[in-house]
Amino acid sequence: MDTEKSLAPLELAVQRLQEAEVALNAARADVETEAVAAARAGADVEEVAALSGISAGDLRTLSAQLGEIPPR
Repeated sequence: MDTEKSLAPLELAVQRLQEAEVALNAARADVETEAVAAARAGADVEEVAALSGISAGDLRTLSAQLGEIPPR
């Protein structure tokens, strides 16, 4: 069996995984940014935490790390 041919499906699977990880990281960053923005805008922090899956303490930490969030 030709090694290149036998590795082609694996290489494609690895590429799909890497692309999915990039998309997941981008989505996670979006959730963090939107959760902090919602809390800063006056939404109930516990509700934001429950919806986003980010603890209230982590929301405070993220808020300090993110600084000012530009409007969309």
